[in-house]
Amino acid sequence: MKLLLAADIFPPQSGGPATYIVALARALQERGVSVRIVSLNPQSDKTAVRCQLSAVGSHHKLFRYLEYLWLIFREAKKSDVLYAMGPVNAGVPGCIVSWVLQKPFVVKVVGDYAWEQGVQRFGVTDDIGAFQKKPAYGTVRLLQWTQSFVTRRAARVIVPCRYLKTLVEGWGVDGKRICVVYNAPDGARVAPVEKPASERWVVSAGRLVPWKGMRALIDVVHGLADSVLDVRLKIIGDGPERARLQTHVQNMQAGSRVEFLGALPHDQTLAYVAAADVFALNSGYEGLSHVLLEAVVQGVPVVASRSGGNPEFMPEDQLFSYNQRDEMCARILATLKNTKAISLPDVFTIVKMVDRTQEILNAVCRKS
Repeated sequence: MKLLLAADIFPPQSGGPATYIVALARALQERGVSVRIVSLNPQSDKTAVRCQLSAVGSHHKLFRYLEYLWLIFREAKKSDVLYAMGPVNAGVPGCIVSWVLQKPFVVKVVGDYAWEQGVQRFGVTDDIGAFQKKPAYGTVRLLQWTQSFVTRRAARVIVPCRYLKTLVEGWGVDGKRICVVYNAPDGARVAPVEKPASERWVVSAGRLVPWKGMRALIDVVHGLADSVLDVRLKIIGDGPERARLQTHVQNMQAGSRVEFLGALPHDQTLAYVAAADVFALNSGYEGLSHVLLEAVVQGVPVVASRSGGNPEFMPEDQLFSYNQRDEMCARILATLKNTKAISLPDVFTIVKMVDRTQEILNAVCRKS
């Protein structure tokens, strides 16, 4: 099989999608699959993978997308199947090229791109559940239509959890063409960063956007100071909410307890996660959080909101309702006092993830 991976996010960019594509490309190549990657990131790190990587060179938004489309077209002619990492930025050019060349096309969906953009840029205030049931307008409606069209055109849609399978079915995609393939961390332990022996660290990581719930987490950790001496919150990530969150911390005079570490390389992120006394994820919307899985692999106790795919592997006594400060506080406090790490089921291993993905891609190739 000759596989083309179309990525809109690629290292040194951080996050689950960037980690996923590198892990998948390496594993498939080790199995003898011919892998090519086309990246929309002009600063793509070509040392991250051993396969051929073609990255756009232009920084102009329009020219960059046109170049991306051309590179996908050029490399797809040499490939048997095209696998796009997302239904919009990678999915649209992938869908076009698939139709022109009559090549099979698979797309991965890790969230609702229309809702994400709507919240960040177009004034959407509904939560993810309500958004699925109400009509949208303007650009948000166009994005909804786009991701629905692309996923309905794909031979298969791969999602990382059952929650997202249900979400994508709501876009009009036949459930029989939606395949749940759980993401998996690489399983390697890392050395934690050094920290003062007296400090207790709550660590969280993610893009600083409204639905990641960092403000409520800041409030909770600040409130824990009375019962847990030397508790500290380390926030890893960057994004449009950072300035507002920093102002909130200043207004609370909590600067000595809350540290914004910014966007860190993947290995440094894991080193901070490994040093945590508890890793906390207060998100109102998740597909399947890769960093949460990585925290579990590091042997760190974790607590998380009952959002998206989190309940599909997290014990109930380590879950809380999104932004519910009292419940979140109780979970974090109990975990700090009684360390409790969990382990992942076998379905969350790299081998299982690659086995299932390769099986899907091979089946699509055979039918073409």
